Amino acid sequence: MAKGSESKKRIGVMGGTFDPVHLGHTGVAEAALIEAELDEVIFMPAYIQPFKQDRYVADGSDRFKMLELATIHDDRLKVSSWELEQETVSYTYDTICHLIEEENYKDIFFLMGSDSMMQLERWMHGEDLLKICNFVVGLRPTNVRKQVKEEAKRLSDTYGTKIVLLEKTMLPISSTIIREKVSEGQPIAGLVSPLVEEYIYANELYI
Repeated sequence: MAKGSESKKRIGVMGGTFDPVHLGHTGVAEAALIEAELDEVIFMPAYIQPFKQDRYVADGSDRFKMLELATIHDDRLKVSSWELEQETVSYTYDTICHLIEEENYKDIFFLMGSDSMMQLERWMHGEDLLKICNFVVGLRPTNVRKQVKEEAKRLSDTYGTKIVLLEKTMLPISSTIIREKVSEGQPIAGLVSPLVEEYIYANELYI
């Protein structure tokens, strides 16, 4: 996009390690497209996630490729390598600032689970992030909707941010469980897309 050309698109951004991307991730993105009336969702794989600096993760090129395969069915789902290219710890605030200042996006919604929203003010520059970005929140199966709604209202009233709570509950899938199943020789069909499943086995990831 040419610098100085402001995008009128209403975009979602989903960050994370995506090690690997699974149907829970894409399910939230697809629900957000509908319920938050987004034009597109950008998946932003982290180079290093702040909360996972002490854990080995698959190479960024593998995680990026799996995201491309997982989103190939819908051209409204995009994948960006920007955080990977920075080769440093990936902070959501820096990413959103980049999208606003360099890509000229103005109507940005960051996608997250309800457990992350409950901790948002404790993130690096969390309070500043709440002032410049809106949010789409998927309810974790273990979270109580009443508590999440109360916290979303408090954050909205305090910082002026828009928070859209998805009606669709997030699928109870985790990347950790998928990695464990692969390492133990158990099937992962139904947890990841068929193309991602094929890529994991073809490249002997998590074995």
